Amino acid sequence: MKIIDADVLNAFATPGGFIYVYTGLIKYLDTADDLAGVMGHEIAHASERHSSDQMKQQVGLQLLSQIILGEASNSQLAQLATGFFGLKFSRDDEAESDEHSVIYLSDTEYACNGAATFFEKLTAEGQAGGPEFLSTHPSPTSRVADINAKANDINCSTDKIKESGMSYDDFKASLP
Repeated sequence: MKIIDADVLNAFATPGGFIYVYTGLIKYLDTADDLAGVMGHEIAHASERHSSDQMKQQVGLQLLSQIILGEASNSQLAQLATGFFGLKFSRDDEAESDEHSVIYLSDTEYACNGAATFFEKLTAEGQAGGPEFLSTHPSPTSRVADINAKANDINCSTDKIKESGMSYDDFKASLP
């Protein structure tokens, strides 16, 4: 994992399994369980090869639009069509990564639904975003429900970790 010093609420996985998290996200999260949930989500993106799959799908969609639209394939219409059809793949990948995060954390001391609290906080602050069908991600409200349902289905602990040593607040304070 690599930490990027920027006030951004994001983390991401790249092809090859490299995971990056922004200090802005770490500082935004309230507990180590929240960070563990987000990291489990990103680990799932890496292990399921979502970045590689999305790149292959985008190339395929661009090729298809060139075949169908010919010369017009470089137009904004072609770019819009390619992007719109790619959204479903991204939502599916996000939902799968949320589910895997719960599974990964189920055998740890961290709350297995740790990722849900990030989305609860976004929703409480009115950052739920627009309509889900126009988004690359499921709505935060849907994600909270799905994460908590998976935790309930596999009957894993949602109790917060008992911190020892450096607290999560101390960790956040140590960042630039």
